Order: sequence, then C-alpha cells, then structure tokens
Amino acid sequence: MKTLKFITLLLLSVVLFTSCKDDEERIPRQTTKSYTYSQNIRGTAGVKGELPSSELNLSDVVGTEIANNLTNADLQLAESYLEISGLDDVESPDTVAVVLEDFTIKVGNRQEVILGDFTTDAQGVNELPSDVRHSTNQVVNLIQNIFTDITSGNRRTQITVSFMPNVDITTADNVQLRIHFGGTYHYVEIQQN
Repeated sequence: MKTLKFITLLLLSVVLFTSCKDDEERIPRQTTKSYTYSQNIRGTAGVKGELPSSELNLSDVVGTEIANNLTNADLQLAESYLEISGLDDVESPDTVAVVLEDFTIKVGNRQEVILGDFTTDAQGVNELPSDVRHSTNQVVNLIQNIFTDITSGNRRTQITVSFMPNVDITTADNVQLRIHFGGTYHYVEIQQN
C-alpha cells in the first residue's frame, strides 16, 4: 500500500513538473561580440614586475543573461590579437629603446607563456614591436585558452602577467596590455508562456 502511494505521489510530481516546463519556452539564440581585455602596465627599471592577477568573467564579455544561458561558443580567429600600446610614449634616454623583457602571461592553471621582449626598437628574433597587433600562433593559442576557460566550466579565468622593464613605467604613462578577441555565443532565451 505504501508503495502504491509513493508511485502515485511520484507520478503526480512528474506531471506537475512537466506542466510547469510547458509554461516556458527555450528559444535558441546567438550573438557575435568583440571584447578587449586591458590591463595597465607599470613597473620599476630592472625589477621583475608582476601585475596583480586579474579575473576575466564571461559576464564581462557578453553580459549576465547570455553568460547564464550559454550553450556553446566559437572563437573568431580573425579578430584575435595581443598588443602592448603606449610604450612608444614612455620617456627614456634618447639612445635607449624601452623594453619589457621576458613578457610572460599565465592563463588559469596552465603553464605560463613567455612571449619575448616587447620593445620600441625590435631588432632580434625574440623581440616584438610595441604598438603593433600581434596574432602569431603563440598569441592565438593563448587567446584560445582564455576563451576556452571563460566559455566552459565556471565561466571565468585568471590572467597573470610578468615582465622586467628597463625604465620606470608609471600608471600615468598609460602603457596597456590589450588582448582582443571576437566570438559567436550560442545561448537559449527563456520565455514564459
């Protein structure tokens, strides 16, 4: 008898739940958005600096509603680049190029990536010019890792940056790390009937 009451109660719960589900409609949607993550670079000449680890959330990129209802996303490779801007405007002795040595980025728990030396006078193999949009395989892989982290799991990632400047760089110098990417975000819009 108890089993029959339990089964009846269970069936009643299922019927009520499905009837409530019928009151909402889940409409597939998609949006394409571009986003630029930026961080102010500052440091002391000859001292290895590490910018405070910053968190990037999917809601920062696409808004809370889309982030909460995301089903999947596609990175737009053509829009992916990394740039160090404003380095050309930093004061230095006339004959000295401004350099950010061993510029390194770590995404989440992954191994850090040493991009090389960003400089105002790039000459060597390991030197990257400042104020230029870089989209090498290494940069695109780094951006792919950021995109993967923010569109899966807990929908966020930590970005840690380190380097050693050869001159003092203050906040007033307005030197920026910019990581830009575009994506197509697939989500469901929930409408009550």
